[in-house]
Amino acid sequence: MGSSIKINALLNTARQGMSVIFPLVTFPYVSRILGNIEFGRYSFSASIISYFLLISTFGINIYAVREGSRIRNNRQKIEKLVSDLFTINIFTTLIAMTLLILLVLLNGKVYDYRELICIQSLSIILTAVGVDWINTIYEDYLYITIRYVVIQVIALIAIILFVDSPQDVSMYCMILTLASYGGNIVNLIYVRKYIKLKVNFQLNIKRYFSPLFILFINSLATVIYVNSDITMLGLYMSDSEVGVYSFSSKIYNMIKYLINAALMVTVPRLAYILAKDNVNYKKSLARVTNVMIMLIFPCTTMIFLLSKSIIIVVGGNEYLEGVYTLQILSVSLIFALLASITSNCILILNRKEKRCLVGTTTSAICNVALNVLLIPIIGIEAAAITTVLAEFINMNIQIFFVRKDLKMKLYMDKIILLFTLMIVFVVVAAFMFFKTVIYGDTFVNSLEMIIGVFLTSVCTFFLLFYLFKNKLMLIISGEMIQERKV
Repeated sequence: MGSSIKINALLNTARQGMSVIFPLVTFPYVSRILGNIEFGRYSFSASIISYFLLISTFGINIYAVREGSRIRNNRQKIEKLVSDLFTINIFTTLIAMTLLILLVLLNGKVYDYRELICIQSLSIILTAVGVDWINTIYEDYLYITIRYVVIQVIALIAIILFVDSPQDVSMYCMILTLASYGGNIVNLIYVRKYIKLKVNFQLNIKRYFSPLFILFINSLATVIYVNSDITMLGLYMSDSEVGVYSFSSKIYNMIKYLINAALMVTVPRLAYILAKDNVNYKKSLARVTNVMIMLIFPCTTMIFLLSKSIIIVVGGNEYLEGVYTLQILSVSLIFALLASITSNCILILNRKEKRCLVGTTTSAICNVALNVLLIPIIGIEAAAITTVLAEFINMNIQIFFVRKDLKMKLYMDKIILLFTLMIVFVVVAAFMFFKTVIYGDTFVNSLEMIIGVFLTSVCTFFLLFYLFKNKLMLIISGEMIQERKV
């Protein structure tokens, strides 16, 4: 990978790292202040908003990055693309807000959460006006990272100052919404360095509708099998149980998004390389896959083993019911990452988004059906199990189409495989050791366990990387690939 990709990956990972550090810093405070009931109310309303946010974006973000990255050096073409997509986004946002208002007014269950939903609906408007995909097209991750970090720091201070009782859940909701989407207001001015935003009243909607609709359905299906568990729990179970599950799910998602950040930053560059040279594209893809696999298996193992300690440190004993849920969800990290590679880095870039649609739609249907069947019987663990199954089904369907339509296969280098297995072994050994010397499940004991296992694993990682340095660097640079089918 080129140096610019490495820098962008580092910047984007740093930004996503803040999205992990921010809740990790605030969770121990907020979870104890709000309690699992109010946190459950917040999570349920957020799951409702996620569907309408997708209606608003309508696949535009993915389409813009894919197509814009190919023509970003052609001023005339990129200006037309941006104007067209911005116009479509305004229209879809109006539709989303109208449908959301109707749902709140007509559904008694949702109406009870109207205040929180109203606050979080700001994310729909701010996403539309922010056009952050323009910065992604031009790979301006320095600006994105600085903007995000500054806003997160301000939000952290605001939470400490203004959230001090369960009654402050609305304030917490507002702060989180602005922390995630408030920076988009700045984009209205900043993106002018690249392009001038304007509404195109002579838009040819037929040109864009088909690919955008496919990407929208694909994204909607993804959100359904990711968020339907919380939505279903909100309909069948109490706010307390929703809060416990949402807490475990949020920890899982934070880790997944952090790892996925390093992957997604390669998409614009892979699209650029693919447009010029298919051979170099495949080499770059192989390197990305190997690096991601080096990260995901040790992370999955660590989360599975340390789930109890993580929950005690981050949320407290009130959320201990979610230990098994977090362990189950940790397994899903592997399937989710491989599915992300096959969809975002292969199928979508090769304009095979219809194949992604098959996988995500099938997974979404299975997830919803299993949630309806199992949640009333098993409870919150059922929601975690269905998420794992959905990710597994989606991954396998997309791998099938990658092989069938594009005649491509994902490969793990043999050296990478050996290196990864050694790190996993160290994680397990470190956990077993600290388990014998640290007694009790207090906050301090749990924190010591996490720090001990983490530092041991990281130090061993760098030690082994140093010992394997020559071969690993050849693999990562693309000069040596020993293929092993994934």
